[in-house]
Amino acid sequence: MASGKYFNKGVKALDAPDVGHVVREAEDVLVVFGRGDDRYDIPVKEIKFAAANVLVNLPFHEIVRKYKVSRDAPLPSTKKDPWDSKGDVDLATYEKKYPKSLFNKGVRSQDEEHLGHVVKETDDKVVVWGHYDWRFDIPKKKVIAVGRNVIVGLDYSDVFKYKVSRDSPLPGGVEE
Repeated sequence: MASGKYFNKGVKALDAPDVGHVVREAEDVLVVFGRGDDRYDIPVKEIKFAAANVLVNLPFHEIVRKYKVSRDAPLPSTKKDPWDSKGDVDLATYEKKYPKSLFNKGVRSQDEEHLGHVVKETDDKVVVWGHYDWRFDIPKKKVIAVGRNVIVGLDYSDVFKYKVSRDSPLPGGVEE
């Protein structure tokens, strides 16, 4: 994941001081997690100004109307997909290049509660952005299964011992 000039910054609308925080930057869109289960995929072209915060050049009701999406929808990719000249996906090439990547997968507890999405993977941790501006730095040794989702060997209530401030620096290591 690229953590460029918008990542983890607060987002404001023309008439609202707290839309949420940028949790993902793609080529042409910012993924913003708001309060509760709110998520907005806002095109970069809508950004009026970015410094300590990102100002979207729209009133809040327009952001909601145009760009609100399901929090559980897949995150847009910042990586180029391996398309061949016919426009077909070359899955073998993709799997060779990213064979063990957990990045962008949903994360669930062993009691089947949704925790969030993997936003960064290091050699020993998985960083998960969750609901309500929660962030969890979960040790990889707690991962018990990987498929469509990452399953951690913890009940939902036990995950909170790995909760950290979302403003804490991201752990170093290999990014996928």
